[in-house]
Amino acid sequence: MTNKTTSSRSEIVRQRRSTQKLATQTSRRTSSSTRQTHRAETVHLPAEPRRSAPRTLRQAQGNSLRNAFGVSTQANTRGSTSRRMVKDPRRNSYDLAFSLGRADVRAPALNIPQLGPRWISAALTLLLGFMLYTMWTASTFTVSAAEVRGNQRLSSEDVNSMLGLAGQPIFKALPARIETNLRTAFPDLASVKVHVSLPNHIIVDVVERMPILVWYQAGAVTWIDANGVAFMPRGEVQGLIQVASTGTPPKVPSDTNKLLLDQPFIAPELVKAMVALSPYLPAGVSMTFDPQYGMGWQDPRGWSVYVGQSTQDIPMKLVVYQAIVDTFIRQGIQPTLINVEYLDAPFYK
Repeated sequence: MTNKTTSSRSEIVRQRRSTQKLATQTSRRTSSSTRQTHRAETVHLPAEPRRSAPRTLRQAQGNSLRNAFGVSTQANTRGSTSRRMVKDPRRNSYDLAFSLGRADVRAPALNIPQLGPRWISAALTLLLGFMLYTMWTASTFTVSAAEVRGNQRLSSEDVNSMLGLAGQPIFKALPARIETNLRTAFPDLASVKVHVSLPNHIIVDVVERMPILVWYQAGAVTWIDANGVAFMPRGEVQGLIQVASTGTPPKVPSDTNKLLLDQPFIAPELVKAMVALSPYLPAGVSMTFDPQYGMGWQDPRGWSVYVGQSTQDIPMKLVVYQAIVDTFIRQGIQPTLINVEYLDAPFYK
């Protein structure tokens, strides 16, 4: 029994060795028969195509084939690379032809930085600043002198000297400020209107006050217009009524709708009364004013005459005055003052 078992094992071992030897010879013949020589430009594929590999695997194999034969691995972005397999009649192989298609040539790209709102605002600010600086310093916008119109006694030199804008940029000329400064510096101006235009033109339209009275009080001389506004004399005006005052005239209530410069010094009604009285004055005699007795004059015969502050009944007052003077002359009376303000109660001193 033991001999049979041993012989059986020996037989199995011999069969295994013969099987391994046969497999080794078969694998050698297979490897030698499948090894072939091919050209560098030709790829040999088996007669039967293999099953398609996954997409990623096919792409890797294609890239390796292109790299092996010096073909560019960059695919055309506008079209996929086409492949053709050509059968070689002499061999059981295929030639792969790769078509690159149209070449895609691109120009060098310029990276333009994207500017945000802050950069745009900064650029505009710099541009405007440069423009303002140029306009501020350019001679084109420099004022030489203002053009003054409507002036009669006030000279253009006086106006330009007060403005002080000669050689300055036109942008410093503010019409409202110029008007206020001129009215303050020259109270004899009834109104001022300033026009400013580019590049360097300034026009000043003025209306001067027309004096009617020359007011003498406490050694000072003042001109007064028809509205009772007082201002300093300028130049010469013929035919003004001379008034010598012994005191300050009655105060006129201020008008809140008027500027301080336009507030009257004496009442306009009093100015009209003086104008009405002036033709009745003796030749060569100046008018006088007393805060208590009103208007009058100094008679050359040595006394003062007053007719009040109203022009009412002036002709009749003058008749009464002449009657009183005739009586004094006949009686030899030398008065110092005759007042005919009230017709029913004249008096003298």
